[in-house]
Amino acid sequence: MKNDIKTHKNVLNFSSRELLLNANSELISQLQDRLKAKRFRPQEGDSIKLAYIRVFIQALTLQNTILRDAELEELQERIKALEEAGTC
Repeated sequence: MKNDIKTHKNVLNFSSRELLLNANSELISQLQDRLKAKRFRPQEGDSIKLAYIRVFIQALTLQNTILRDAELEELQERIKALEEAGTC
């Protein structure tokens, strides 16, 4: 069976900065819950989970960069339209 990410029910939507912040806040909350125990005890699979967290953070960072670039492009187009409207 081919795994197609577009049909997966749990695909997360990071189409806005607010959604990126929500995902980041959830990740921080999970890490804080784990670290605020009286005594930290490493668990089996921690190193794998940390690797996935690093990849997740990189993906969030990349998505934020893409959103920022799209917003900048939109602003540049709006400025250009305003400048053209002002010269007529």
